[in-house]
Amino acid sequence: MAEITDSGVIPKTLTEYQTDLRAAFQAAFGADIDLGPKSPQGQFIDILALSLSQNDDSIVSMAGAIRIFSAFGSQLEGLASLLGINKRAAESTIVSADLGGTPGTIIPAGSRAKSAAGDMFELDEETQLDLSGTASASMSAVETGPIELGAGELTSVVDVIPGWETVNNPAAGVTGRDVESDSEYRQRYFIELFRNALSVLDSIIAAVSEVESVSEVRGEENDTGSPIIVQNVTIDAHSVALVVEGGLDEDIKDAIRLKKTGGTGTTGTTSVPDPPHQDINFFRPSYINPEVTVTTAPGPNFPPDGVSLLKNRIFEYVNGGLDLEAGQNYFETDGMTISEDLAKSRLYTPINSVSGHIVSSLMLEDKASPGDVAILTANLDEKIKFDSLDDINIVLV
Repeated sequence: MAEITDSGVIPKTLTEYQTDLRAAFQAAFGADIDLGPKSPQGQFIDILALSLSQNDDSIVSMAGAIRIFSAFGSQLEGLASLLGINKRAAESTIVSADLGGTPGTIIPAGSRAKSAAGDMFELDEETQLDLSGTASASMSAVETGPIELGAGELTSVVDVIPGWETVNNPAAGVTGRDVESDSEYRQRYFIELFRNALSVLDSIIAAVSEVESVSEVRGEENDTGSPIIVQNVTIDAHSVALVVEGGLDEDIKDAIRLKKTGGTGTTGTTSVPDPPHQDINFFRPSYINPEVTVTTAPGPNFPPDGVSLLKNRIFEYVNGGLDLEAGQNYFETDGMTISEDLAKSRLYTPINSVSGHIVSSLMLEDKASPGDVAILTANLDEKIKFDSLDDINIVLV
C-alpha cells in the first residue's frame, strides 16, 4: 500500500506491486512456478497489481484534495468556500426583446422564441402587451453557456400563445458563460485572497496574477540581510523573486512597482527599466522537457485508439487540460506548475485511465540529460512541460 510520510503520500508503482506479488507466489508455491504473462497465475498477479496501484492513485487523489493547490471538484469548492469564495455558476445569455401582438395579451413566463441560429430563449417574467400591442421584456437562453446573439436575430415565436405574434431583439444579448473551471476558480481564489493582503509578496503575486495573459506566478521572499538560495536560485538580500509565465514585460513591471515597498528589491534574469527608479527584475520560467516511455501489454479490451489515448492523457496530465469524460472523471489536473517536481509514479494516474492493458515498465527522462529517474526535479525558475507528443513513446508487447 501507499506509504504516508512527513512529506506526503508515496505510492507504489504498478511494477513494484507486480514484483512483490511474484515474490510472494514463489515463496508460497516454489521458485519454479510459471508466472509468465500468459499463465493463469501471471494474469491474476497483473490484475491484482493493477487494482492495488489504482487504489494507491485514489489515496494520492484524496491526499491532494485537502490542499487548495491540488484539490478539484467538490473538494476545491469546499476549501475555497470556507473563505466565502464560491465557484461561479453557468449563466445564460440574456437579451431585451420587443414583443408584439394583440393589445392586452398576457404572455406567460417561460414562453419561448427561437433565434436564427436555432437557440431557444424563454420569457423571464409574465408580460402583458400594452394598448399599442407591444411590450419590452427580458428573455434568457434555455441552455447556459456562451451563446452569441446579435441584434435582430431573435425573430421566431415558438410557443403558440393566442395574441402573441412577433418577437425581435433591437440590441445584441449579454453573452452567458459556462460554469467556472477548476483552473479558473483556483486562480481567482488566490487573486481574491491576496488582493488586500498585508504581506508584500502576496500583494505583488495578486497584482501580477491579474495582468492580462499571465497564466502563472510563483514568488519567494528574502527578508534577511544576505542572499539565500531557494531551489537552486539565489535571491538577493531584502528582495522578492517572482517567476512569471505569460504577460508582457512592461505590464508585469508596472504591477510589481504598484505593490512593492520602497525598500524591497527585486531579483530575476529579466530586467525592465523603470526610470527614475531602479530596474524591476523577475524570472521567466525555463522549461524542462521530459521524455516518457511506457511498455505495456494490450488485452482484448484495449481501445482501438489506445496508443493515441495514452499519449494524449499523459501529455495533458503534465501540460494541463486533462479532464476525462463523465464516468471516468475521477481527477482533473491543471498540469505541472512552476518549480513543481514530477514523480514518475504520478504518471500511472493518466496511464491507468486507459483500460485494457498491463504496464510492464515505465521510464521518465529529462530530454537534455537522458537516463531513467524516479523524480524529475525543477528549480525555482523552471517548469516541467512536454515539447510535443513525440516525446511520449508507447511500446506494445
